[in-house]
Amino acid sequence: MQESRADFIRKFHEDGVYTEDEISSAPFDTFSTKDAVVWIDPLDGTSDYCRGNVGAVTVLIGLTIKDKSRAGVVHMPFSALPDKSQGRTLFGTGEHGMWSVNYEAGMSTEDMINRTPDYLAPFDNHVEEDHEVRVAVSSNRPAPK
Repeated sequence: MQESRADFIRKFHEDGVYTEDEISSAPFDTFSTKDAVVWIDPLDGTSDYCRGNVGAVTVLIGLTIKDKSRAGVVHMPFSALPDKSQGRTLFGTGEHGMWSVNYEAGMSTEDMINRTPDYLAPFDNHVEEDHEVRVAVSSNRPAPK
């Protein structure tokens, strides 16, 4: 997908949103582990989990290389739907885009291997000056009055 995202990446560079060392137009296939740090939050939403709100629970994984964020994974092991046996994993890089793959409890290893991730196309994030900004907050930390 990196080749097909070349114009998208180039626009980020031209607009000054990202530098070449943050999102590269060159292939991002390998890197030195000497310069890498992996961040893992194995149970984001611990208090939600304890309250039984498992739909708000995630596993977060991030990769930084030379102090720049390069890849991320958000794994939602439980669906917010009544059927908690379904889950979803989102993963991506600036170069390769964002992907999603679903699963169901009890899937065989073969079924998991044969899944095809869905590409999530980028959206136009241009915001007009008079646009009202909305902020999302944690469900267990109410906004101040």
